[in-house]
Amino acid sequence: MGHTVRLRGEFWPQDHWGRVTNAAIAREQIAHAHLEAAEEAADLALERFGDRLHSVYLSGPAARGRPGGAAFFILLRLGASLSGADARNNESWEAACISQLRRRHPKVGRIQVAVFNWKDVFTTDGAFSPARFRLAVNSVCVAGRNMTRMLAPQRIDSAAMNGDILGFRPRMLNAAGRLAAAKSPDRVRAAAMDAGHAVLAASFSLVMDREQIYTEDLDLRRDLFTLNYPNRTRDLNEAYVMATRPSPDAMKALVFVDNACRWMTPMTDAWLNANNPQRSERLKA
Repeated sequence: MGHTVRLRGEFWPQDHWGRVTNAAIAREQIAHAHLEAAEEAADLALERFGDRLHSVYLSGPAARGRPGGAAFFILLRLGASLSGADARNNESWEAACISQLRRRHPKVGRIQVAVFNWKDVFTTDGAFSPARFRLAVNSVCVAGRNMTRMLAPQRIDSAAMNGDILGFRPRMLNAAGRLAAAKSPDRVRAAAMDAGHAVLAASFSLVMDREQIYTEDLDLRRDLFTLNYPNRTRDLNEAYVMATRPSPDAMKALVFVDNACRWMTPMTDAWLNANNPQRSERLKA
């Protein structure tokens, strides 16, 4: 009888100066199931934004031909600015889009959708762009114009670390709220999975500058953090299990969220006090 071996993670390629380069495969190499989901995401974006839509990108493990999920990034063209109300409406649309794609493409796994304004990606004030980082390190254009030539390799520094560290607490509170309101095991698992991802993302960001390597693979994020903080091995193993095999038990997941916030928040706060005391969403690149 054969045994299933879990696919190990990989480190992202880096250029001669140590900058992270795009790890995504070519569009024609994308698995059929992932490409079907990407095409539906593009159709939904076109229906929503019309001529404001510039391009749609596939990211996440699917962009590298690996299992584990997909992210779809919707880039709006230059001049298609969003008001505050538009941005809030887009958040609702993103959630509805995620729900539809998860329902229609269950084989894809965890799905994310995000809308990026042009100026969010190509900043004019010298600030680091989390959106540009996401597009530049692991994405492939699946619809519209391909902007690869405008997405330079990305540096590993405090600006790149800031997003996941600053966003840790809000992501965990969001997961806790969803867990408290969840009415089905699937909703519980989805919220628990997001909480596990939040812990792994923030923990890896805390050591990324020190290690000067980049990965989005969960096993390596866990291992690199525990290499630096061996006393947190059990906590990171629990986060890894929650991110990959989330519990359908809402109370168990809520206990995980509470415990993770208790030990992780002092670490993220210490980093922010040293590197981002104003709690700015974007630091200078």
